[in-house]
Amino acid sequence: MENIQEQSQKLTGAATVVMFGTLLSRITGFLRNVLITTQMKPMGYSDEFILAFTLPDLIYDLLAGGAIAAAFIPILSTYLTKGKERTGWKAVSTFMNLSVILMVVLEIVFFVFTDSFLSILASGYREGTTGDKELLIKLTRILLLNAPFMMMAGQMNGILNSYKRFAIAAFGPVIYNICTIISIAVFGARSAESTAWGVVAGGGVFFLIQFSGAFRHFVYYRPKLYIKSNAFNKLMRQAVPSLISSTIIEINLIISRSYATFYESGMVTILNNANRTWQLPLGIFAQSIGIALLPTLSEQYAKEKPDDFKRVLYNGLRTVYLLSLITSVIMMILSDDIMRALFKWGDSGTEYDVFYGGLCLLAYSTTLVFSSTIAMMTRAFYSVHDSKTPLFGGIFGIVILYVLNAGFNRFTDIGIAGTALAYSISAFFNMMIYLLAFRRKTGIDVITDNFGYIVKAVLAAIPAGLITFGLKFLVRPDINSKLSQILALCVPAAGGLGLFWFILLKLKTPEIRYINNLVLSRLKLAKR
Repeated sequence: MENIQEQSQKLTGAATVVMFGTLLSRITGFLRNVLITTQMKPMGYSDEFILAFTLPDLIYDLLAGGAIAAAFIPILSTYLTKGKERTGWKAVSTFMNLSVILMVVLEIVFFVFTDSFLSILASGYREGTTGDKELLIKLTRILLLNAPFMMMAGQMNGILNSYKRFAIAAFGPVIYNICTIISIAVFGARSAESTAWGVVAGGGVFFLIQFSGAFRHFVYYRPKLYIKSNAFNKLMRQAVPSLISSTIIEINLIISRSYATFYESGMVTILNNANRTWQLPLGIFAQSIGIALLPTLSEQYAKEKPDDFKRVLYNGLRTVYLLSLITSVIMMILSDDIMRALFKWGDSGTEYDVFYGGLCLLAYSTTLVFSSTIAMMTRAFYSVHDSKTPLFGGIFGIVILYVLNAGFNRFTDIGIAGTALAYSISAFFNMMIYLLAFRRKTGIDVITDNFGYIVKAVLAAIPAGLITFGLKFLVRPDINSKLSQILALCVPAAGGLGLFWFILLKLKTPEIRYINNLVLSRLKLAKR
């Protein structure tokens, strides 16, 4: 049998590959957003380009979304562990075939009634006032052609992760982002429609890459519908609630964007930039580690090893907590400097944009710890074949988000930042629901078992935050020099992070060694 040390080494290696791929994906995704800001925002159609992804993204979430993590990976991993690969593929084949049929229906409905849907999903738009609705409709219909590629690529990704082939699954999105970057760089300042067609071409390349990696596992795939298969019924019991959950997450973003359309032109882009910025560490830390842990958690649950399950879960949660906590503190303190360094290039941005972008990032940064915990606990629920709890938690969160958005919009003057703050507050309530529900279901009390660890990390983060705050005022940037902006950002961040790390090393925190191993493994991988 595989001992704990060997298992830990495999998890570290898998997490390293996923984190490295996710890092590259997020970096290229950042370059994409920077180019949208620098190339398309001056032309006046960056908001429309961003909003045009709403319906295509909704199709992905309705037909793939959370089902990849909740159904594909746990169910297929379980059958692979039990030596029943053929049975697992009956379920997977049926789900894939059904999703294609439903995708065609949704594509037709969304294409025909694009105007009506956008009147709801971008409700602040009025022709000739806040934006170009006609252009938004054109771009949406073009990008709807990208939805099939993204949906099928997501399914290939789930298959690859089930077979623990993390590299292709992790690096495929990088190629997609590069294709999108090329499209924006070439067409962004000339034509929004041409840029959208370039995105569709990039989606096709993305699917082909994922499919080429997963093709050898299609031995048991059949173009049939095994509706009565027990495996498929089990998969659907997991998939349907998780699909609704992932759709709810997309609806949260839709609500935020919809409220942003009531403000002046360009605010959708500013909010999107701040949202993508805080999600960078979320993807690198929580989502990548969660992806690597999910098959192992599913295996431990299938083998009925509760102690090993708990150990793997806590190791992942503590690691993500450390990384997200210090990152959240630094991002809150340096929010305006971050937005200036990332998105103010030449004449493409103003200090006005930096101010509002900084406010949005400040409000979003508080959710990093909450959302990271939610991402990890969601996969913990999926590993024990429970996708209903994330569904109910998501429904509760969307109600809170809607109420808070309406309240901030009506009773405060903080503008677009209220949308970001509403998201953070709703994420906190969601996190507490997940933790309490998991204790009730499994008896694992995450808060009580890790309370001392949480306090220790917070005590280390306080002096680190003070150092970051002090260095922020000592090292001020020349706003006309990009090098000066970067230095003014990196020096305080390095000081705060270094002190945080030093304190935890002195306290002999075990997860610090795990994180150091991840970093060293990534450096070795980069050399190779």
